[in-house]
Amino acid sequence: MPEPSDENNSNLYMRLQQSQLVRANIQNISQYLNTGLSPETLDICVKLLEAGVHPQSLAESVILIRNQMAALDSNGDNAH
Repeated sequence: MPEPSDENNSNLYMRLQQSQLVRANIQNISQYLNTGLSPETLDICVKLLEAGVHPQSLAESVILIRNQMAALDSNGDNAH
């Protein structure tokens, strides 16, 4: 089995660095826009977009889920 070359390791390292930089920038933009998305949720959204999910559909789904969660929370508060 051939050993990985330094060039392959360098390319992998550069892609990892770029990926981390892009992720950090996306998280900064999310915070700046006050989306309220956790880093984990943001990662899931990015992966869905990369997989081909339509951005508008994803945004509408996130809003719908948030509204449903808020409704559940407010109903829970009324029960106590």
